[in-house]
Amino acid sequence: MGASGAGGPGSAGGAAALEAALAAGEVRLEGAGLTYRFTRSLAGGGLPPGEVTAALPAARAAGAAFARIVATGETAGMTEPVLWPRVLDDAALAPLEAFAARARGHDLVLSVGIGGSYLGNRVLRDALLGPGWNALPRAARGDRPELHFTGQHLDPLEARALLPLVRARAAAQASAVGGGGPLRVLVLAISKSGTTTETLATTLGLLEALGATPGVEVGLAALTAPGSVLSALVAERRGEALPFPEGIGGRWSVLSACGLVTAALTGVDCRALLAGARAAAAATAAASAGGGDPARDPALLYALLHHLHGRRGRTGAVFMPYAERLRCVSEWYVQLLAESLGKANDRAGRAVHAGRTPIVAVGTTDMHAQTQLHQEGPKDKTVTTLDVLDWGPATVADRVPEVPVAGALAGRTFGALNTLAREANEEALHGSGRPSDAWLLDRLDARTLGALLWTLMASVAYEGELLDVCAYDQPGVEAYKKIMRARL
Repeated sequence: MGASGAGGPGSAGGAAALEAALAAGEVRLEGAGLTYRFTRSLAGGGLPPGEVTAALPAARAAGAAFARIVATGETAGMTEPVLWPRVLDDAALAPLEAFAARARGHDLVLSVGIGGSYLGNRVLRDALLGPGWNALPRAARGDRPELHFTGQHLDPLEARALLPLVRARAAAQASAVGGGGPLRVLVLAISKSGTTTETLATTLGLLEALGATPGVEVGLAALTAPGSVLSALVAERRGEALPFPEGIGGRWSVLSACGLVTAALTGVDCRALLAGARAAAAATAAASAGGGDPARDPALLYALLHHLHGRRGRTGAVFMPYAERLRCVSEWYVQLLAESLGKANDRAGRAVHAGRTPIVAVGTTDMHAQTQLHQEGPKDKTVTTLDVLDWGPATVADRVPEVPVAGALAGRTFGALNTLAREANEEALHGSGRPSDAWLLDRLDARTLGALLWTLMASVAYEGELLDVCAYDQPGVEAYKKIMRARL
């Protein structure tokens, strides 16, 4: 499997291949079901193709640097290994699947985490199961527990709101015909250090509150480093400790045990997810042999184009999926881009204050909210859309009936209308000199989602190399943590 488009397999990755790809306007990962279209990122107020081809040496250097990271797990500026690009093989899923089987008898799983320990898990649930997963009856969930997220903030009202839900579930179970026994709740804490303020505080608070709730049987499990506070807490309560993956920071962890644990619990096809990621990784590896080749590697081309947009002052990065199930992909991408590239200094210690500002927008919802700004406001941003080409057969719920009052809408499917809205938005932006590009999934399934997530992570890694910043540390985050610790 490989990338199709100009400069196919065996391409030297030269300027002619890149020029041909730019003329074609898209690069596709055939085996991954993923296409990157970028014509409107170039003309009409975007980037002159000559400027892109002139940056090819920098792109090739970034590709070579990323290939070294993949091969060695090492990069300048990090003493810890960088292992996220090494996608898990199926055998590595066995411990997660065994844990999921043991935990399946629970009624509720409360996943406690923040940042990448929350967002990656949320992406997989929302995209592949839907935000309304918990509202389905247990049989419709494949006889699996509800999955709730908490600890991603310190909002006291939200923390309190979880308890009435648990009490109501416990009361309903107790009053069921024949008696359902106690409500079994599993608290699943995810924190590498085991001392993350939000995670530790929420875990301790939940254990105390749930332990005092009649009709509730509470268990504890954690993904954390051995010897951490969380690890000791799990041992004390005779829970289950799962090892936090080595060399994988939170925002890069969605395709590791850290992100896959709740997917396994809820029956997501983790093997297909990883197969899609491996397909994207293989295409990147083939394209980067001897140096990066943006003509065959959509992750590198996306990074290069947006790096050049940033140099022209377009540092606002609107990421706009056209699906409610994909909203969380945009929220996940916010952390990935902001925390990885927002750096005061480059690797040589020079002040650069690098980074682009990611902005969450969602399809037609935000065409009625943000598009006025995108269309007529400052020319300081790009818009990247994300859409699905095949939503499957339409049903009566997502097709406009053939009735006179429907007018031109009669008989149209929501999927077709959704795509029409996206294309109209892109054309309007283009007409106003505002660059946009698009990621297109053949369908929304585990394989294509795995390919997309890996590709977006690779694009941020590439952009870090183009900026010559370390994409894997977070000194700005450590600054506020130090202040908090001093004041506790």
